[in-house]
Amino acid sequence: MIAELAERFTAEARAILRHRLALGAGYLAAGQYTAAALNFLTNVVMARLLGPADYGLVALTVAYPTLLGSFVGVKSVSVITRYVAGFRATGERDKLRAVVKLGYGIDVLVSLLAFLLVSASAWWVAGHFYGRSDLARLMVVYAGSFPLVALAGSSWAVLSSWERFRILAVFEVLSPFVKLLLIIGLILAGRGVAGAVLGMAVAQAVVGVGMMVAAVQVMEKDGVGRWLGVSLKPVADIQREIGQFFGWNYLLVTLSGLVGQVPLMLLGRFRGAEEVGFYRLALSIVTVGSYINSSLGYVVYPALSARFASGGQEKALASIPRWTVRGGLPLGLFLGASILLFPILIPAVFGRPYAPAILATQVLMLGKIVSVIVFWLQSLYYAWGKVGTWVKGYFLYATVVVVGGWYVVPKWGVLGLAALIASTEALFLLGMLALALRRRAWKEAGSRDA
Repeated sequence: MIAELAERFTAEARAILRHRLALGAGYLAAGQYTAAALNFLTNVVMARLLGPADYGLVALTVAYPTLLGSFVGVKSVSVITRYVAGFRATGERDKLRAVVKLGYGIDVLVSLLAFLLVSASAWWVAGHFYGRSDLARLMVVYAGSFPLVALAGSSWAVLSSWERFRILAVFEVLSPFVKLLLIIGLILAGRGVAGAVLGMAVAQAVVGVGMMVAAVQVMEKDGVGRWLGVSLKPVADIQREIGQFFGWNYLLVTLSGLVGQVPLMLLGRFRGAEEVGFYRLALSIVTVGSYINSSLGYVVYPALSARFASGGQEKALASIPRWTVRGGLPLGLFLGASILLFPILIPAVFGRPYAPAILATQVLMLGKIVSVIVFWLQSLYYAWGKVGTWVKGYFLYATVVVVGGWYVVPKWGVLGLAALIASTEALFLLGMLALALRRRAWKEAGSRDA
């Protein structure tokens, strides 16, 4: 009996792992984990070669351009992926080329705006805010890479819609690998802080261009052709819809930034730098643990978008219980088991002074388990065209975290904050799941509030 169950389990596991979506998620997850290791190695080497002071100057130099870039950026990949996958599924090649051109155009224009803003204000920020006017030129140099980096967004949309996940995984690894080589080489050549900043800029620019070249080749190989000289008229009838989609998505990314930064700032204000360190450590561990969640989301989003666009809503919905049982639940159990290892791993890897971060890390991971189990939920709302509904729900989640943090952090510190975030995230996801189940008939699948 036991042998038979074991054989059935093994056969089921093999079938799951051989599925194209599972393979795609595996490639992306492997790429993300490898990239994380390379980024960690880069930071270690850079810190040792430069020393604390110059290492800090590198962080200060890239912080302001990155902040401006994230603030004005529209994060088009979530929007463009939906339409690229949909038009590819329905065979509407004129619209496909037009929406790809629109995506690239918006990304480049916004990145140019960010570059101009940095160029105009870097001198004041470096001289008056940092007290280091010599950093201004490096800020402008770093921001100069933004227009080329912006090419990656729509390229990702194209490559993921064609299910070229191995190529995407290669670029995930290529970016930090090139960065590591350039930074080490330029620092050893005596370029110091300037070399580190230049290495970062060149590496991400090279990858942006490389991804666009790969995307163009994929489209040409499939007979779609080039997008550069096409007209935007084929998508004129849905430009308002696309604009609303961009607006909702921008609001979501902005709210995500608040959820990511405000709790940290509150800890710094009310509890001190030490608890900020505990929170950053806990967050970094949970983020690494959830890479598989984001990888699965990247894989199922274009698949769902294609099915909804081609009228295959029922087929898409029929896949979701299977994804949950075969993918979400096992991964959730795996993350749950990892919680038991934190009391051993955190002190062993980071040292005994970080022991107070153990419980906070475990609590945050509990919230992430729910997210992993329903890894398809946000992708479903986006593919369904109900991004506005998702953002409204996320707004409530962000409000509870930000406002509740003012009450929780002074009294209970990092542990209270972790409990607030984990419980609110779980309630948000369960609420959005319940809302989706209420609309089980999906009568509104053809309408959009994007």
